[in-house]
Amino acid sequence: MNKYFLYISTLLNGLLLMKLFGAIPFFLYLSIIVNLIFIWYIKKVVERQEEFENNVIDITSTINSFSVHLEDLYQLEMFYGDENLEKLLEHSKDVINDIVDFQIDNFDAEENFDTEESEEEGIEEDDSYTPQEE
Repeated sequence: MNKYFLYISTLLNGLLLMKLFGAIPFFLYLSIIVNLIFIWYIKKVVERQEEFENNVIDITSTINSFSVHLEDLYQLEMFYGDENLEKLLEHSKDVINDIVDFQIDNFDAEENFDTEESEEEGIEEDDSYTPQEE
């Protein structure tokens, strides 16, 4: 209800300004109002962009922790050499790399996660992921 009073008051003040002083002060008044609206809109867009960036960072860290957990599982003596786990590990690293590339392209972020360590340990990366049917 208060919004409507504010809108009506703004309109009536503009009309009164135009009646008393002419068109130029009215257009100045209108310009100030439009600029304030644009400033408010830009602030909201920047807040949404920051929120989106934080959500992507959270998802990246979650997937990275999943990848580390999966790598630890793969290193267990019971599962060492299992092809399905190896492909799942490679796939999770590919997903992390894709998300990091997305962050770098869209948010000017630096690469936070080092996935090259696993390559040095002997796990080769494969560009294609094909799950095996059982």
